[in-house]
Amino acid sequence: MNIQQKDKATLVIVDDEQTILTELEILLCRSYEVHTFLNPEDVEEFVDTHHVDLIVCDEMMPEMRGSELLERLHRKHPDICKIVLSGQAEKNDIVKAINEGHIYSFLFKPVNREQLLNVIENGLENRMMKLLLEEQNRQLKDLNENLEEKVRERTAQLVKAYKRLEQLDDNKMAFLIYLSNEISSPLDRLKKLAEVLITYFGLAGSDLSPSLQPVEAGKLVQKILADRQETVDEKELHVDNRVPEDLVMQADPDYLEFLLATLIDNGLVFCNRGGTVTIDSRRDGDRVSIMVSDTGRGFAPDDRDLLFRPFVLPPEKRNPDGFGLNLPQARIIIDAHDGELSAESPGPGRGATFTLTLRG
Repeated sequence: MNIQQKDKATLVIVDDEQTILTELEILLCRSYEVHTFLNPEDVEEFVDTHHVDLIVCDEMMPEMRGSELLERLHRKHPDICKIVLSGQAEKNDIVKAINEGHIYSFLFKPVNREQLLNVIENGLENRMMKLLLEEQNRQLKDLNENLEEKVRERTAQLVKAYKRLEQLDDNKMAFLIYLSNEISSPLDRLKKLAEVLITYFGLAGSDLSPSLQPVEAGKLVQKILADRQETVDEKELHVDNRVPEDLVMQADPDYLEFLLATLIDNGLVFCNRGGTVTIDSRRDGDRVSIMVSDTGRGFAPDDRDLLFRPFVLPPEKRNPDGFGLNLPQARIIIDAHDGELSAESPGPGRGATFTLTLRG
């Protein structure tokens, strides 16, 4: 709620006696913007469509009681200050008016002018203090929510950093063994390995913040398959692409292309000559999945988790031309996208299915 100090506060006066309305308007018009009403039934529409700071209302009127009107107005405009005037009400009526209409003050007719001016001034000041308090409470609530959000974000960053350090420490010995297996490789392969390791450690040691946007994943699949047509022809593979061309995923375009290329390359490499690679998709609520299945080598249940961990998959279970780091890189990227990456296989020699899931 924005609080703006006006030059003049807006008052509404309601009374079924014209002389009283005229007297009060003359008394108050120099200091306030005054609107008078003989019929209380006309007041609600005005208050709904105009800024009003305070209402002075007669209690006993033919059309309705003042407390009834103020109670109705309070349900929609609780911040307006309300004052009741009456020359007939008893104590019970005073209590009823205060309880039902949330009245700031009750004055008996005939009203003492100085008393009325003081009550109006105090009522407006009270209203302003309430509005200021509400605004301060709102600001404090916003600050508290922002602080909690910052604490949550920082905690998540620290947990992520700790897990990364823990993972790198766990991988230390595996990495040394991994290097020892590659050290006798030809120079060209070692140069390629160095590039791959720089890329991997660059990803593993960074805090990725992908620029998410709608990406036409269906068209990306078509592009990747077109680029791999030579491999498909050479191995006499049958590729069944069932992904709709207009399928969209929320992702960083470059990262999504890497993820899809990794899964498709994996299927093409490990599928037996003359086998089939199937690429399909499904939608589950706001999540979209792309599945790449092949009829090739497959893997044992114990190897499933190793596929996504760096340096631990034995050379004989990796692509002989690769280094076994594409899937671990894909896992880092998918985690940064708040997505999922999984692998399933009925067993060695029975094919495998890799599934990539992101928001659609």
